[in-house]
Amino acid sequence: MIEIKNIIFANNNLNFLRCFFCFVNYLLPLKLKFANETFVILVDKKIKGLITLDKDSMSNTRFKITKLILEENSYSLAYELTNYVLSRYRAMGAASFYAVVDNKQKELLNIFKNDLNFRSCALEHLYKINPLETGFSLFLKPFRKENIKEVCSFYNDNINSFNRFLFGRETYQFKNKCKKYVFLNEEDDKVLGYFEVASKNNFDYYINFSIDFAYNIYLVDAIKFIYSKLKHKNKSFNLYIKVKDYFLNSKELLSILKENSCVFVSTGEILAKDYYRQIKDESIFKNAKIIFNDPTIA
Repeated sequence: MIEIKNIIFANNNLNFLRCFFCFVNYLLPLKLKFANETFVILVDKKIKGLITLDKDSMSNTRFKITKLILEENSYSLAYELTNYVLSRYRAMGAASFYAVVDNKQKELLNIFKNDLNFRSCALEHLYKINPLETGFSLFLKPFRKENIKEVCSFYNDNINSFNRFLFGRETYQFKNKCKKYVFLNEEDDKVLGYFEVASKNNFDYYINFSIDFAYNIYLVDAIKFIYSKLKHKNKSFNLYIKVKDYFLNSKELLSILKENSCVFVSTGEILAKDYYRQIKDESIFKNAKIIFNDPTIA
């Protein structure tokens, strides 16, 4: 017997407090959900796989798949599990879903593309920042509420037109809990760059950003500024930066990171699904354990 349930109804090991908050989150509509949500698939009451969805930058309609874990010899369940959860979210108002999969994980890419019918739409390059000297000439300013409309417009204008529908943001999405900075023209306060720093564990920090094409050269100074802020509050930490190639100046930004000895970590393929159509179950999963757990921030 196959069942799909929210993890709070299938895992007795959750403590009471966590179970309570997960249950409240489960009952809320998408707009009000405050945490990610995990569903499991059970065969004869034994958990064989799970999937976790998280809001993408607080979006009420776009969700990121941050985990897909399947037990060995259970890969044919991937379609059923994913179909159930995506259909549930679509019925609640979700419009699109995506996942970032390391391009070295060929089998996992095939799962998303062939069995789950996701499409490849962009690449995300992850670099680790080596310890830096704190000398810099660019001082970023703290993000303020009055910057929201201008920052939102700047952010969206720097996305390729054919990816703007999927990855563009609305103003409310800049009210997330990330530490945020803006790069402003001193003469007219025009936005030239936007940087947000996120962490799930207060040790690994990730920079998501957008910067004006004409000011790419200031990226290193911006990184140094953020590094100095983190160093002031943390004895030890890791700092990473993501370059997403759906931004217009991604190639130039990658060259700057390479020239400044940033350590390449991985390239992830961004796979998206903004509609869902039924496909035949022609599973390719055989004799291999697949674990997908995206450590970065949605």
